[in-house]
Amino acid sequence: MPTVDFFNNIKSRLQNITSFNQSYELSSFDTNMPQFVQLWNNQLDSLKAKDTEANIMYSFSLPALFIEFMNLETEQLGNGNQVYANLVVRIHILHRQEDAGDGTLEQNLAVLALRDAVQMALQNFRPAGSSEFIRQKQEMDYHHNNVYHYIMDYGCTLVDTITSQPVGFITTTEPINPDIEITNE
Repeated sequence: MPTVDFFNNIKSRLQNITSFNQSYELSSFDTNMPQFVQLWNNQLDSLKAKDTEANIMYSFSLPALFIEFMNLETEQLGNGNQVYANLVVRIHILHRQEDAGDGTLEQNLAVLALRDAVQMALQNFRPAGSSEFIRQKQEMDYHHNNVYHYIMDYGCTLVDTITSQPVGFITTTEPINPDIEITNE
C-alpha cells in the first residue's frame, strides 16, 4: 500500500476543491465540494444497504470522494527503496441529486461538473516521490439507486522510500577522532 503521506497529499488536493466547474451554475441542492474525502472501503454498499446498525453508525455526507489504490505490484530499486511502476489511483465520486429543480428529474449534471473539478485538480498533479497523474479511464456505475457513482483512474509511478537504507549501511557520518601520540626523541 502506498504511504500515508502519499494518500494525505491526494486527500488534501481533493479537499481543496471548493466548488464545481466555473461554468456550472449551482442549484439550491448543491453545496461546496466535496463534503467528505476518505480511503475507499466500498462505502457504496453501506449506502445501498437497508438500515442496519452498521450503516447507521457509519454515515457520511454527499457528495463524497474516495481514494483507492490499485495495481500494487512493486519492484525493488535498491537500498530498501521500491517502486510502484504502474500504480493506479482510483477516485470514486458519490453524489446524490434527485431533482435539479429545472424540470429534468433524474438527470444529474452536477456529478459531471464534479468530475470536471476532480480532473482539474488531479491531472498532472505530482505528489512527492511520484510521477504526474495522468487520467487513464473513467466510467459511470449505472447500478445505483439514487446515488451517482462516477469512477476515474489516474496512472502514475511512485517510489516508496519508507524502508530506505543508507548506502553501505553506514548510519553515522561523525568524524573519527585520531589517536595521535607525540613523543620527543
